[in-house]
Amino acid sequence: MKTKIINTDTAGNIENNKLEDLSVLEDVEKIFKKRRPHIAHIPKEGSVVVASVSGGMDTIANLAILMQEFKLKVYPIFINRGQTNYVWEKKSVDFFNNYYNKRFPKYYNDYIEVELASPPDGYKEMLNSTRALPDNVEMRRNVAYPSRNSTIALTCMEYAYALQSKGVYPKTVFSVHTADDPVLHSSLTAVRVANLLMCQITADYNWQFISLPIEKELGNYFGKARLVKWAYENDIPLEKTRSCYKASKEHCGECFPACKNRKKAFADADIEDSTSYII
Repeated sequence: MKTKIINTDTAGNIENNKLEDLSVLEDVEKIFKKRRPHIAHIPKEGSVVVASVSGGMDTIANLAILMQEFKLKVYPIFINRGQTNYVWEKKSVDFFNNYYNKRFPKYYNDYIEVELASPPDGYKEMLNSTRALPDNVEMRRNVAYPSRNSTIALTCMEYAYALQSKGVYPKTVFSVHTADDPVLHSSLTAVRVANLLMCQITADYNWQFISLPIEKELGNYFGKARLVKWAYENDIPLEKTRSCYKASKEHCGECFPACKNRKKAFADADIEDSTSYII
């Protein structure tokens, strides 16, 4: 039986994730219920959507899922944040840009790359020093760069808004956060709050911001292993993706959460990991 991507019967796990603030989640969802007929839903087949892509296995698998499972026309956006592994992330994005153009010519559009330092160089070193302070153990674990994912989300929405100039009108932005991501800005709570901000600043409550693995309205709250299983079953060459934070050609094999979670996802999925690791 093929791996399911929606209605996975894992949505109850949200109550056990300490990164979620269920009261905030409930309050934001009440606002959506007043303003529109749904909290979150998959757009109809043939709809145009925007999706963030980083070159990592989650975002690369997500692109294929949107096209193969839901027949959505995807406009990917890759953000050059000044990340240490930029060269290798871009190599992955370029590989799959060619791969998906050939495999999904009806649904895939060439990605756009934008430069947006997050965090900016002006205080990046200060922020890293602050995170290293003894009192900020939980910040190191659960926050990382506090506004990174929010900045990415709003940039994706702004790109979707700009696409109106090309005669296309996406109203849904897809990102990929999973139930085993260890940072606050990858929680469903953060996704909902970002979605609310998108709606407020555009005066349009039709905007959706969705992360399939943790979208409880679709019956989901699952980790990376399910994405690995789906990709394996559908011949997506995840060995061409890039997770490691380091600047080395090969994955270091020890950085957290990138390499550690990548290894765990393949192990949990019981799929052979063809990634080349230094360690």
